[in-house]
Amino acid sequence: MNKKILLVVSLLSVSLMSMFVCSPVLADEVEDLFGFYIRKFTPESAQLIISDMPDSSGQFNDVWLDLKGVMIDKFRMDTLKVRMKGVQFNEPSNWKSGNVECLSAISVQALAEIYERDINKSIEDKTFGDGRDEWHDLSMTIKPSGLKGRGYYNTGGKFLNLDILIEIASGLRIVKGKELWLKDPQVKINKLDLPDYVTKKALSEIQPLVDLREFPLPLSLHKVELRDGSAVLTTRTSPVAPNEGIKYSYSK
Repeated sequence: MNKKILLVVSLLSVSLMSMFVCSPVLADEVEDLFGFYIRKFTPESAQLIISDMPDSSGQFNDVWLDLKGVMIDKFRMDTLKVRMKGVQFNEPSNWKSGNVECLSAISVQALAEIYERDINKSIEDKTFGDGRDEWHDLSMTIKPSGLKGRGYYNTGGKFLNLDILIEIASGLRIVKGKELWLKDPQVKINKLDLPDYVTKKALSEIQPLVDLREFPLPLSLHKVELRDGSAVLTTRTSPVAPNEGIKYSYSK
């Protein structure tokens, strides 16, 4: 990898000596692991902190991953923080070739912040082209009180072909721990009385707003906090960075 990864070690000398004597896995294997996630998420910056080196099977005691400006399946997250304990990866000998699998973790805490502009970009990509041009000029705003959306939807039917203004007021909810959906959306259609199937079809074109089913870590989100211009998704408890450990840093 031609981007520079800086390794900063901040441990007491006794712990450091013990770590390298006992662990069969060297720092460059962990660099390969870190490099895999940098290539996977293409972040603007990233930090990995591990409590100690993994054993020969690829098991870590404590892993902290903090990324800024992350791309996940063409969707941008502004912030992604994950802390995992008792983490089992596949064997380190695989990591150099890019074969990295996170098999299990005893506990996973995560926080992701997404901006409304990135949700709007995702909706635009999802609804435009490939015969799916029903929506246009659709945008959403996020406030602590809820989400509001406004756009035009073309019914595209043989007998009912209308370009209609749809306004949406909604909350946000987590589905199956990995998807972000509109919650109890209230739909207003300007001066028209249309059948329910039209509005249901319109909403189905933009949901889920965020899809993390292919996320390469054992992540299960639980809560949504709405802010001005963004939404924060977390597990039941938010992650806290460790105070010390072996640190790997990256920036573009």
